[in-house]
Amino acid sequence: MVWDDRNTWQGAAKAAYEAVVTAGHPHNAMASALAEMDVSDVTAVLAVGKAAHGMASEAAKAELSSPARQKGLIIAPDAGHNAIWPVVVAGHPVPDQGSYDGGIAAANLASSLGQDDHLLFLLSGGASAMMILPQPPLTLEQKMILNERLLSSGADIHEINAIRRLVSGIKGGRLAAMAAPARITQMIISDVEDDALAAIGSGPAAADPMPISQVIDSINRLGLTDLPWLQTYLEGLQNGQVMPPVRQGDACLNKISTKIVASNRRLVQDNLLPVIAKAGGFPNFLPISLPRLSGDAAEMGRYLAEIILNHNQAEALILGVSGGETTVTLGRDHGKGGRSQELAVSFALRMANADIDFPWLILAAGTDGRDGPTNAAGAMLDSSMPLDSDAMARAVRRHDCWTYLNQVGGLFLPGASGTNLADMVVILIDPSQRHGSESLR
Repeated sequence: MVWDDRNTWQGAAKAAYEAVVTAGHPHNAMASALAEMDVSDVTAVLAVGKAAHGMASEAAKAELSSPARQKGLIIAPDAGHNAIWPVVVAGHPVPDQGSYDGGIAAANLASSLGQDDHLLFLLSGGASAMMILPQPPLTLEQKMILNERLLSSGADIHEINAIRRLVSGIKGGRLAAMAAPARITQMIISDVEDDALAAIGSGPAAADPMPISQVIDSINRLGLTDLPWLQTYLEGLQNGQVMPPVRQGDACLNKISTKIVASNRRLVQDNLLPVIAKAGGFPNFLPISLPRLSGDAAEMGRYLAEIILNHNQAEALILGVSGGETTVTLGRDHGKGGRSQELAVSFALRMANADIDFPWLILAAGTDGRDGPTNAAGAMLDSSMPLDSDAMARAVRRHDCWTYLNQVGGLFLPGASGTNLADMVVILIDPSQRHGSESLR
């Protein structure tokens, strides 16, 4: 089916994405946060994550002390253009040697601090993979194998980060323990639900709230006990030979202050509908409440479609937005794609199989500009495209949505954004535009 407003709808959805990326860009988020802080006594700077360069460059513009300009470190996915502090280029989403080098460098910086020091710690999404320091007796190779298994396990981000904290020498508050008794001010761009400090970057300067027994239950449920060295490590934890993550009340956390400078919920769920309405020139619309994105990507796509289809008798344009993070569980035989692409194709599949004849559109994308190991941020699909139900079903089943979307022109390719605020979805439908034309194939 074709309708006259397609370009307008696409423009409105893209404007929503751009609004989130702009508001959450580290330059904008950090500028206002730093304006409210006296940084003259900061003596060291550590920036880690996908937004590390932007956050660090704003910090460099502030009136830092001379020691802070001499003592800093950036751990990021690329070299960037920072001329003040050294940069360690680290892997993401799978850690690499650079991630290990970054973990060692960060640990050395933190361990060098004393009673009179003040560390400005700039943390953003992706830090878990970019700054690793395996807790002995684990090795770098073992940590990389475990991380790869976690990413394809279907576990949610909270489970993944809880396991990462358990096996790390720097996460789960251990960076704070190294830096004590120095002061730490951490400024955070959050890519996790509810802005839980222990989950953002796996909480290098935050208490770990997860009981070890619960983390071990997750390890068992996810089938990771076939790794013999992980079993040995867990035995060391249980008999006291391995240091556990830092717990609430530990003295090393007493001199830490935290500010969330940007987060997915604030920018997506709370502020986006007016942006879409203005960009599309929609004077009247019906807002609908969508659940936060979580769980299996394909299941979430179907669930969102069911919610939308429950409004198929409305006589107005309907707008819905959501944010969060879903998961994909990969089998041995899988194709190419990402969680946002899979969510969008699953949504489109359900809409294509429904008995409707009105226009709809979905944009599902990662705010960092990259969805899984692909060049796309996600997907944008609508009811006027030549969508094939059988092909979409195969793409979802084989986790090969990139290939399908590339064929039909559904990839969303805005490029790297320089920030990371998890994922977002924009959905538009207008049941009042029923026209009785041929249904989707």
